[in-house]
Order: sequence, then structure tokens, then C-alpha cells
Amino acid sequence: MAIGKYTAMDYLTNNYITLMLLAALAMLLTVNRRMKIHGIQYMWATICIVLGLTVAEALEDICDTYMLDHRILYIKTAFVYWFYPLTAMLQLYLVAPIKHKRLMALPYMISSAVVFADIFDTRLIYYFDEDHSFNGGAFANMPVAVLCFYIVMLGMYSLMIIIKRGDRRKGVVALFMTVTAVLSAIGENIGFARGMTEEVTAIELLIYYFFLAAINYSETQESLYKSRIELERQRLKLLVVQMQPHFIFNALATIQSLCYTDSEAAADCIDVFGDYLRANINSISSEEPIDFEAELEHCEQFIKLEKASRDVDFIVVYDLKVRDFKVPPLTVQPIVENAIKYGALSRRDGSGMVKIVTEECGGMIVISVADNGTGASMTTTQKEHHSVGLENTRRRLEIQCGGTLELEITENGSAATIKLPKTGISGGGSRHA
Repeated sequence: MAIGKYTAMDYLTNNYITLMLLAALAMLLTVNRRMKIHGIQYMWATICIVLGLTVAEALEDICDTYMLDHRILYIKTAFVYWFYPLTAMLQLYLVAPIKHKRLMALPYMISSAVVFADIFDTRLIYYFDEDHSFNGGAFANMPVAVLCFYIVMLGMYSLMIIIKRGDRRKGVVALFMTVTAVLSAIGENIGFARGMTEEVTAIELLIYYFFLAAINYSETQESLYKSRIELERQRLKLLVVQMQPHFIFNALATIQSLCYTDSEAAADCIDVFGDYLRANINSISSEEPIDFEAELEHCEQFIKLEKASRDVDFIVVYDLKVRDFKVPPLTVQPIVENAIKYGALSRRDGSGMVKIVTEECGGMIVISVADNGTGASMTTTQKEHHSVGLENTRRRLEIQCGGTLELEITENGSAATIKLPKTGISGGGSRHA
């Protein structure tokens, strides 16, 4: 005859904290199932194990409440002795990248086999009397020893992470799990925290999940940042590639036009163009910023080619107060090209002028290219060509060095202004070409 009752409410009351923690963790794992977090499979396994431990404890309470056959307690105790070391082993797998998992599981497998044998009353580790009293066998300490083995391994790995690998974040979390596991085992043994192992394990899992989720988020952000940087590098390469043929084809077109009108001038231009390619091919293909002086040489070579191919003359004025800084390759040259073609050359009386100015202003290097043409009267096609080159340059400035490019067009000409973060300054002067 039953001496009391054990209901589902008793089970929920006795395991309320554990069940709530497990439910929260299961919900997080389900909601974030797309996150590629290391060790998730071990978390699910441990959740099932901890849940099984609560059921095993409930089975003992039911057996005692209704004074059922004491042999039921053999099955309950076998589950407990199987599950407790298994939770520690899975925590070790969760924290440490164990290569030889089967070898590491050998102590647990041996202990589990002996525990299984005791179900048939071999009395190696435990046995029960008919009044449900527990008794230890010759190897009563084997399950505890196996549990301590995995706890010690967890602690050793924690220290190894901190000392050898320098990963203090993961090492501290692993060390926390080790300390709580040790305290839980000691408390269970001396009766101080009996029945609290499930709660402690659930708390450890929840803490470690949030830690892994934070690490995963950090790694994802870093991966996205690297991908973004690589994307910008590829865009920069494409922009540079687009600029190279633009300049080369224009130069060849200039030489071709001279071949019909002035063969000697065409030959001189070929020499100039050949010198340009031999001397500056590395700068043209460079992804890194180059010295402003090198970029200025690009401009001068282009100016020579333009002067040789035009019937209308123009002048270029230099006012270089700052020279010692770097710019992305082919940055100033296309702006000078636009200023000549759509500005200076629009004055058919030979009074066209382009002025190149560099100066330091407010911690920035400012490059200004202005012309005295009639930019506001450009045709639609000319404006399209003009804007494509400037937009290309603007994007490369932004991507490569955080620079800006602004353009102002009026009836009296146009002015393009480049602003770069200051990288170096030295004296300069003025000259004319």
C-alpha cells in the first residue's frame, strides 16, 4: 500500500530550475540553429543527459514513495553512474578539440560496463537491500574516479589554453566550468549540494552557449569585415584596370592623328610615350599610393602628348606648395586631362590655361586643378565622358585613402579639388609649362 503520492507536480517542483534552464538553452539552440557554433551537438546531448538525470532522480523518489521493488533502484543507479561522468566527458569535448575521442572515452566505457554488470546484482560497485538502503561494493569509487578524471582533464586543458595558447577568454570559461564541476562533485559527495548537479550542469551549458555565441558573432563580424575589404580591393583593381586602357588608348589616338599630319612629331610622341611606359609601368599597375612627384610625371607626359597633337596651344601653371605626399596612381592625370580637353582647349585663341595647385589646409593635402575654359557649355556627350572619369577617380580616392573629389563648373571654367588625409609635407615652388 502506498505511503504517499508522487505526482507530475512534484517532479516539476523538484526540478523547476533545471527544467527552465534546459528549456531556455533548447530554445536558444533552436532559434539560432543556423549559427555555425562549434560543439552544438554536444550541447544537445548534454541537455538530454541532464533531463535523463532528473527523470532518474524522480524514479528513485517514486520507488521510495510507493515502496516498489528495490531492483528498480539498480536501473536508476546505473543511469546515474552512466550519466554523471558522461556530462563531464561531453563538457571536455565541448571545450577541447580532442583528436582521439574514442581513447579519451575508454575510462568511461570501462566504468559503464562494470555499472551495467551490477544491474544483475554482481555487487562490484553498488547494491541495494530490500528496504532500499544503498551499499557500496569493492569498486564503489570507480564512477567518482572516472568523473574526477574528466574534471581534471578539463582543468588541465583550461590551464593549457591560458598559458600556452594565450586565449584567456576561452581558458577562463573552461576553468570556470572545471571549478563548478569540482564543487558540484564535492557538494554531492558530502551532502552539501546533494541533487544540485543537474542545475550546475545546466547553468554551465547556458553560460558556455552565450560565450560561444559571442565568439561566433565576433568571428562572423571579422569575416564580414575581411570580405568587405577584399571586395573593396577587387573594386579598386577593376577601377585601376579601367583607367589604364583609358590613358593608353588616348595616347595612341594622339599619336595616330599625328601620323597623318606630322610624322616627325608622331615619332617624337612615340619616344615620349615609350619612355612613359618604361619608366612608369609599375606605378600604373600599383594598388598602393605612389609619390605625388611620380603622378606629376604622368601628367607632364600626357601634357606633352596633348600639346603635340593639338593645333591650339595652352599653358599649364604649377603652384606646388606641397610635394612630399602620396596619391593613388592615375588620380591627378585624368583630372588634368579633362581640364585640358573640356576647358583649356575650348578657348580657340590659344589663351587656354590649366593651373595645378597643392597646399596644406586644415590637416589635409589639397590638390586643385582649374581651367579657364567654358565648361558650362559642354555638350551632353562631353559631360558624360567628363563625369565617368571623375567618378572613377572619386571612388578610387575614397576606397584607397579616404580622400574626396569635388568639381565646380561655371561659365568661367571648372575647378576640381582633391582632399587627402595628410601623409607628409615638404617645401615647393612655382613653375610654368
